[in-house]
Amino acid sequence: MMNDRYTRFSERNRKRCESPIGFNHPIHKWSPSDWMVATFGELGEAANIIKKLNRIRDGIKNRKGETESQLKDDLREELADAFTYLDLMAQAFGFDLLSAAEMKFAKLSDEMGYVEEYRPFEGRDGER
Repeated sequence: MMNDRYTRFSERNRKRCESPIGFNHPIHKWSPSDWMVATFGELGEAANIIKKLNRIRDGIKNRKGETESQLKDDLREELADAFTYLDLMAQAFGFDLLSAAEMKFAKLSDEMGYVEEYRPFEGRDGER
């Protein structure tokens, strides 16, 4: 189940962050701006990769000669880094990122009048 995978990831993520053999960094030591800067640093790197993918799309050669496949692999890693920071930031503020995303998704869907055939988020982490 996806939520179980996320829960295990989130637990391991925090443990590595705070462990003396990991980053040795208690998550509450960073300010909100520290977490946001770290997250946007990774998103900035992802944006640079997207710029290079756009060049390939437009027939412009990248100076370093990266292939589309290499760039997509790099993008996957940068987005994963950003997700990892977002998860830690959410934990520092005392909430579960996946639950927050699910609730926001359902709220916006309701506001839009978007009715899903299957509403998988119903009843999780607070009734809607």
